[in-house]
Amino acid sequence: MRVELAGGLGIGKSTLCRALERMGFNCIYENLDNNLFLQDAFVDPAKFRFPSQMWFALTKFHELNKFYSQDRINILDQAILNVLAYTNLFFGDEDPEGLRLVQDTFAHLEHTMGKPDLIIHLECSPEVQMQRIAGRGRSHEKKIEMDYLVALYDEITRLVDVARDAGQEVLVIDTEKVDIDQHKIFAADLARQIADQFDINIQNYMDQFVSEQKRQDSQLPLDSAA
Repeated sequence: MRVELAGGLGIGKSTLCRALERMGFNCIYENLDNNLFLQDAFVDPAKFRFPSQMWFALTKFHELNKFYSQDRINILDQAILNVLAYTNLFFGDEDPEGLRLVQDTFAHLEHTMGKPDLIIHLECSPEVQMQRIAGRGRSHEKKIEMDYLVALYDEITRLVDVARDAGQEVLVIDTEKVDIDQHKIFAADLARQIADQFDINIQNYMDQFVSEQKRQDSQLPLDSAA
């Protein structure tokens, strides 16, 4: 069973994955640092957009074949449709043959591995995304402008709508109103919703989560002013 997280930049995809992982989900992370072409692609797209985006496509093959677990719920912190959205924007009207090759590779991936059982769409306005990415200081994001975030938001939303219209299950979460970093119990509630989609009992994972929260709370220093 595979769940994929979709959404723009700075919306908590990796943070949510880590929270779910603590409760027993098998989380499969995308490591941008391993993409040798990414930073060059932002500087010189004409030369490096194709290898950069093909790297993402081939990496998805590796992630799903190597790290997928048959007896657990698998969470991808970067949905395939997310990478397709980046790819479509990166290419635009340039290099249609390169774009077709990357899109065909992703199509072959979904043909081989199947479509996700659930897409979780984490929504957040481009304005808030800009504030959050400015605070995390990733080198390849320094030149990102508001127009790009708006276009990315629109493209991801379009692809999510296409997936929904094709009959795929989609769960929408507003991360503008809920700061996942500050609300770990929210991750537990979300885990329960995911489990309900598949009629899976994850009470053991929930009990472990609650026990860990109680342990952490018991280690907090007392307020000296109390």
